[in-house]
Amino acid sequence: MRQDVLALPALDPDPGNVAYVDTETTGLTGGAGTYVFAVAVARPIDCGLRVAQLFLPEPGMESAFLHALQEELEPANGLATFNGGSFDLPVLRTRWVMARMPGELTHASHVDLLTLVRALYKHRLESCTLRFVEQRVLGYERDDPLPSALVPDAYFDFLRAGSLDFLEAALEHNRLDVISLVHLHSRLLRRLSGGDLDMNAEDWLALGRHRWRRGARADGWRALRNATAFAKGEAAATAGLLLTRRLLRRGSIAAADQLLQWLEASVSDDMRVSLARARLLEWRRRDPGGALSVVEDARRRMPEHAGGLEGRRARLLRKVDLRSGSRRKVLRTVQLEAPILDPIR
Repeated sequence: MRQDVLALPALDPDPGNVAYVDTETTGLTGGAGTYVFAVAVARPIDCGLRVAQLFLPEPGMESAFLHALQEELEPANGLATFNGGSFDLPVLRTRWVMARMPGELTHASHVDLLTLVRALYKHRLESCTLRFVEQRVLGYERDDPLPSALVPDAYFDFLRAGSLDFLEAALEHNRLDVISLVHLHSRLLRRLSGGDLDMNAEDWLALGRHRWRRGARADGWRALRNATAFAKGEAAATAGLLLTRRLLRRGSIAAADQLLQWLEASVSDDMRVSLARARLLEWRRRDPGGALSVVEDARRRMPEHAGGLEGRRARLLRKVDLRSGSRRKVLRTVQLEAPILDPIR
């Protein structure tokens, strides 16, 4: 096992006592035939970043390798990986069983940073690979000693001929990966708290959706409100529509109508807003006349969508005419049934 303590700048926010894990395997398909031959574990400590790297020199030593990994994970209060929920941890659990280790591989609560990257940054990224995330989110480009696709071959060359030509590069690749996870986690925590200064409407929308889905509804509501406050663009309109939907579920129909009215004036080129307000007026407020006015105004502002509004417009016209006819009938009935007063003498 190789251990190093590296200088670590102050992290803001500080993730705490988290073990960051990255594995190198003999294949990417998983299954019983895939071995884990290297694991890097990074953990912030008082004097810097402790990086421990475990290496499997031969398959027959797998039990000792996994036992050492278990000991590395025990002191941590959390575990962070990049795609570990779908790959690293399932492969490690499989190897634990195949090596006939007692019990099961235990670790603290796990956070998959790839899941967070996809939730918070997918709209900004063409790819969510760790290398691309390093460039676009962390702002640096790594001079990788060995491409990921060649890492298994480096280990096979070592097993066959004891060749170290590419193995050192593969292990350095593993160390660089796990060091990146430390900085990426801190950056993601800052985004989760809404602490990034350059967040636009799309960023707030992504954050609001993620927080709401995770049950942090107050934080999700605040993020969606911040996205709506930009008052322009598709993301602001989408955030406003999500807020409207939640207001309607609460029964706050007047507040939802007020928000949609404001959105119509602010994001005047988004047909979804006009349709949402027309539906609200027609079905929730029982005001087909108001809904018809919204549809007519949308047809004037967005003539390219006029064809798609014809069916709704025709239905609303029938409702308005029917309601007007009913009122006239009631008025005539009242007039006919009015008592005839005696003339004044």
